[in-house]
Amino acid sequence: MKITLYRTFPPHIQKFVRALYSLVPFQLRMGRGYRQTMKLIRAQEFWNRKQIKEWQLANLKKIVSYAFESVPGYRQIYREAGVSPSELNTLEDIRHFPFVSKELLRDNLREFTSDRIPKWKLLYRTTGGSTGIPFGFNILQADIEREAAFLHNAWARAGWQRGEMSALLRGAFVGSEKEIWEYDPFLKDLRLSSYFLNARTYSRFLEILSLKKPVHLQAYPSAATIFADLVLRNNDAGKLRFKLLLLGSENLYDWQKTKIMAAFPESRIFSWYGHAEQVLFAPMCEHSGNLHLDPFYGFAEILDRQDKETEAGATGELVGTSFWNLATPFIRYRTMDMARKGALECSECGRNYQLLSSIDGRLQELIVTKSGRFISMTALNMHSNVFDNVKQFQFRQTQAGKVTFNIVKNINYSNHDAENIRKELLKKLGTDVDLELAYVNKIEIPQSGKFRFLIQELPVAYGDHARH
Repeated sequence: MKITLYRTFPPHIQKFVRALYSLVPFQLRMGRGYRQTMKLIRAQEFWNRKQIKEWQLANLKKIVSYAFESVPGYRQIYREAGVSPSELNTLEDIRHFPFVSKELLRDNLREFTSDRIPKWKLLYRTTGGSTGIPFGFNILQADIEREAAFLHNAWARAGWQRGEMSALLRGAFVGSEKEIWEYDPFLKDLRLSSYFLNARTYSRFLEILSLKKPVHLQAYPSAATIFADLVLRNNDAGKLRFKLLLLGSENLYDWQKTKIMAAFPESRIFSWYGHAEQVLFAPMCEHSGNLHLDPFYGFAEILDRQDKETEAGATGELVGTSFWNLATPFIRYRTMDMARKGALECSECGRNYQLLSSIDGRLQELIVTKSGRFISMTALNMHSNVFDNVKQFQFRQTQAGKVTFNIVKNINYSNHDAENIRKELLKKLGTDVDLELAYVNKIEIPQSGKFRFLIQELPVAYGDHARH
């Protein structure tokens, strides 16, 4: 089943197709890209540093040459910079090539999309990332399959096995206060609504989890913390016995780990760094908890303010080059996320992967509704074209249940965009939030350089506003 065709079906037909397709053996339904990537990772993950560097250089040459030959935008900026793929003879030579940014790719997507790939094969994705800059790009079905392989392989190091049911406390399933869950047979996911997790619904969450007994919990760290708090308040610590707590998409703080482990003492936390653009990936070590930059996923640079590679122990911006995306290649892409560089290899597991001591990625920011629900800004991230005519945005909240959405318009913004944005946001915000759209000329980036999706002026017990 081609995903482009599948997405044209109504929701009830999609559910039927997913249920039918779930009968296909796991490895087959995950796709050829999944199987090929799993084979590559398992054959190469314990290579020595020399082997890894040789592989990375060969694949850097391949993607840079491909971009120069088939992507007009890259061809133009390389010619303007006076560089060509033939000059890429060492890994360090990549530093002579220009950077690309979210704004550059967003405003020139057609020019930065390969002219070798038929349009019907392109899958459009968008993200606000951690910057408030809505950003659309193209991927292929193989990229979805490959991403799943990298993620599943990382989870497997910690004990995950295919076919085991997971409960999800993330953003895909909105639900309602009456419908807090649905089951997806395709990946054996019990999807729970993070939007309606509160004291009133807690007993129903506990009931369905106790009945279905999922093996793992996949959650945003902010959602896992709210759930852990409810578990502890109700003296239910240890009642739910998850094998793994798979926590991603937001920063995870030590104080949260302490609270989450108090609620689920028999569980193991596993987290990772990644982003929708699929440029860099850094999962935890199964032995030490350190984050490893996967060298077969993308080529990473950690650069200081002068755009020079940082020393171990120093903090810099993560700049990445994807080895895999042929639709909209990401080459020297400025992620705007900051990381502290660690050692060149992990002494605990033996992998020769660059370690990261810490990552300052997506913040945990929460909107408070009139009824006291908490809605994660990560869950509000849209993966459609709803923000295509918006340059930048930012939420502001000064009163529970009221939110202002500040928009910097681009030249094509219209009343249709305003109506569509309001409709799509309210689907996730719910009926107990009043939404106001406001228009501004500019949204300031703070001196720290870390953009906030939400200017939250209320006292909030969770997320970054509650850092201990």
